[in-house]
Amino acid sequence: MSAPILTRLAFVNYQLDRPEGLQIKVDPDGETGRRIEPKHDRQSVSLQDLRATQPSFASQGLLFLDTPELAVDVRDAKARDRLHTPAIEVLLKQQLGVSEVHVFDHTLRGFEGERVPAQHVHVDYSPRSGPQRVRDLLPPEQAEHWLSGHYGIVNVWQPVEQAVARDPLAFADTQSVHHEDWVNIDILYPDRCGQIQGLVHNPDHRWYFVSHMRPDEAIVFNAFDSAGKPPVAHTAAELLDTPEDAPTRTSLETRVLVRYPD
Repeated sequence: MSAPILTRLAFVNYQLDRPEGLQIKVDPDGETGRRIEPKHDRQSVSLQDLRATQPSFASQGLLFLDTPELAVDVRDAKARDRLHTPAIEVLLKQQLGVSEVHVFDHTLRGFEGERVPAQHVHVDYSPRSGPQRVRDLLPPEQAEHWLSGHYGIVNVWQPVEQAVARDPLAFADTQSVHHEDWVNIDILYPDRCGQIQGLVHNPDHRWYFVSHMRPDEAIVFNAFDSAGKPPVAHTAAELLDTPEDAPTRTSLETRVLVRYPD
């Protein structure tokens, strides 16, 4: 039997920093569903398979797990509320040692009518928008309680219905990312302005993915941490040797506020 392939070559889209700053426009001029993004910097990277290198959430903000309890019909909102959300709460309390959990968003990708996989290297929050998300989601008194302690936002990502053969989610190793690699990206909606962060290319970056990831597996990764744990930059990666007939990647990303014990 031949040895498993532990690395794969892929293309990822980095950000191109500009003096005037970076913006993503969502539904501009009333055009619902339209999205205007800045030009990206397409680079070839080597992805290391996490099946061979188990990461640590404590040091890398990244955790790969067998999660049969999450393999439910996540396209059914009632099933998500009844089965998936409680399982997420138990999982994060057990794996991360958090004391409080608030699941606030489910994003399906790849299905007809749903969002496509994000094709640029990013994290969902910046030092400004992370605390604001807490204020947006929780009642004022509860939000201030959370903001006074150690809290964070994590993403739980899992395939849906089939193993991933195309555009796997790839992760930059936080220990290889330099402070100056980060750039802020303003998200301009018709009624508000949000902010995320992206990475500019640095050849020092190391990249991870999970080969043929299944619906009964999940990755937990850090998106924001009030104590300064680095967020995990991620993107859909274009594998160089993907068969033309490989099915579209279908997945669910669940965003969660977590609070650590005092």
